Amino acid sequence: MTTLDLSDEELVKLVLSQDQDAFALLVDRYKRGITNFIGASVRGSSDVADLAQETFLRAYAHLGTYNPSLGRFSTWIYHIARNVVRTFLGKSLRRPATASIAEDRSFEETVADPSREADPAGGVLRAEAEAEVRAALAELPERTRTVLALRYYDNMEYQTIAQTMGLSLGNVKTLIHRGKIALAQRMRDREQHAVAKSLRATPSGIGHALFVF
Repeated sequence: MTTLDLSDEELVKLVLSQDQDAFALLVDRYKRGITNFIGASVRGSSDVADLAQETFLRAYAHLGTYNPSLGRFSTWIYHIARNVVRTFLGKSLRRPATASIAEDRSFEETVADPSREADPAGGVLRAEAEAEVRAALAELPERTRTVLALRYYDNMEYQTIAQTMGLSLGNVKTLIHRGKIALAQRMRDREQHAVAKSLRATPSGIGHALFVF
């Protein structure tokens, strides 16, 4: 068995025995998930990268406090990420602008694969749409935002989310259901506001001509 086959808890033991390479393996396992998780609340890519790094630095500094008998390592490190994000948002108090999502579209459809390979002609547009969804997600209440991020960006099962968040399975399902509705409503409201603003800015006469067929 190689170190790649070891569990998170076994890698933690190696790190505590002064094997720093073992922590690098933990970072590799969680860097994508932690980055996506933070990106659901924080808009700037540089801020996301900095906060992800801070999360792992904190985890490394306090690794000796991790107790496997109290929960999984994934739960522990996501709690650290949540605290890092809370601190950042509390200091910045930034409210990112949002865009729109059709009412009949699900959250899963909205965050579809943005890669160019999936559709060379539409890859950029999908990437922009995903950024808009993340911005809207950042405006939802913290607990709702966290549950949605864990489910749709980290692909966590409901039961795992419940364990990570310290919630009941029923609460997780309710938060996800209500969160999807709130997200769609928030983006729809923003779309209507943007359209109204655009019409107000249209020169006299042109706005009426747009509706003449």
